[in-house]
Amino acid sequence: MDHNNCFGQKLGQLLVAADIKNLTVAQNLKYDVSYISKWISGKAVPSKKNIESIVNLVCSLVINNGSSAFKNQIRKEYNVDDDELLRDALKRDLLAAYHETVGDFDYSKYVNNASVIIRPEGQYPLLQDYAKSVDTAKPVEIAILADLFSLDHMSKLLLAGMEEHHFRVTRERSDIHLHFILDIEQLDGHSVYDVILFIHMLTNYSLLDFTLSQSKAAKGKLMFSVIKHYAGISMLTDNGQILCTVSSRDREVGHSIYDNIITYESPDQNLFSSLTLASMLETHEYMQLLLEKNNRWLVGHMMELFITKDLFDRLLEREFSEDNLARKEASRAYLIAQNLFAREDVFIMIYNSALTNFMLSGELDFFNKKVVLDAKERKVQLEHFKDLLDVQSDLRIKMISGGFSDDFRYITNPCIFLSDSINYLRLENNYYDKNILLIRDNKLREIFNTFYDKIWIDRQDVVVSERQLILEQLDNLINAAGLLCDVE
Repeated sequence: MDHNNCFGQKLGQLLVAADIKNLTVAQNLKYDVSYISKWISGKAVPSKKNIESIVNLVCSLVINNGSSAFKNQIRKEYNVDDDELLRDALKRDLLAAYHETVGDFDYSKYVNNASVIIRPEGQYPLLQDYAKSVDTAKPVEIAILADLFSLDHMSKLLLAGMEEHHFRVTRERSDIHLHFILDIEQLDGHSVYDVILFIHMLTNYSLLDFTLSQSKAAKGKLMFSVIKHYAGISMLTDNGQILCTVSSRDREVGHSIYDNIITYESPDQNLFSSLTLASMLETHEYMQLLLEKNNRWLVGHMMELFITKDLFDRLLEREFSEDNLARKEASRAYLIAQNLFAREDVFIMIYNSALTNFMLSGELDFFNKKVVLDAKERKVQLEHFKDLLDVQSDLRIKMISGGFSDDFRYITNPCIFLSDSINYLRLENNYYDKNILLIRDNKLREIFNTFYDKIWIDRQDVVVSERQLILEQLDNLINAAGLLCDVE
């Protein structure tokens, strides 16, 4: 969201969702409709003396005129049960957006730089303040201890750094230091949404100086400290409701909370090791995965093991020096992978979007080196992939069509590689030297295995199992690549 027009965008989204016309708002306010249009576009904002009455009227219009389906949905988002609580939550959200847009902050709720809220209406006042407090244009130190997976839907997205179906972090920022501590035992592998949210959170924060640790101390708590800006603590009920919140803008208090949080951070409790693919080749971990039993892959983009031997050799010569150890290991890995596809204990799920994006852009991930192929070469590689499915008739492969949630519809999918002993994530963050996470925690390995089985067996709503349908989709992509060849 554009922070210069936070109020306008939030107002516009609310009116569209409730199916209320700008003219209706204008008539009730006795304003010209052009004022409402200017507020939504960001060309103007209401005056401070009128903002509260304007917001009150908008909230009343939304609640009194919105459809039942709309109100049921927005009540879920704010986790409230009746119209009065919903009205308060909407009002607070619109006022916070207004203060952010005009560049001030409502300090009236603070006494001596601190506030206490008992059973706040809505789930995430602390998170909203946290998100508004982080100026990502400057270096910053952040510590979070959170019972992430017990929180409501919107709070999870805010904590994961996602906004308007996109990541908040869009470029590498090693000057932002984020210490995140959670209780991984609260993550249920059967919850496909939570596991995918977790993976996307890792992708988002991989561009920062980011550490993720496990601690049971996170259960039932939500603690933040943004050094020099803001700190807060929320206590949660057993079902994840926020019971009470204490927050402060006092720097000394913020430092104290920060220090308390990071005492729970321990290198022994880190959930992942961050590696490069080159180091995995050199230490033989890449090869070890292929040799292990029960290989299960979730493929989010086109990669090196699905291309022709001719293209593989050409790229290997171009991207790796001749005496490079990783080059020799990569060559061996490719040959082993071709035999691996004939094994019965290999399961592959590939996103339809991975093949579609490859056909359109030609972008190939070659051992974490970005390669762009022309349309003719894309067509050849798609034909090779189809031949692989024809020849390896026992290969267990399924295709994911669409996605698992609209919350992630604009986010590129990662790759996940699981086996009996080697398990790693290959994140899609456009920075290929910071996207490999080797899973260290045994509980997390179990979670990802459960997650994979859940999708493979139960999610037939988005997973295509029939081989003929997959081959037909590949034919469509091959034909489309042929049309691109004609254009080029």
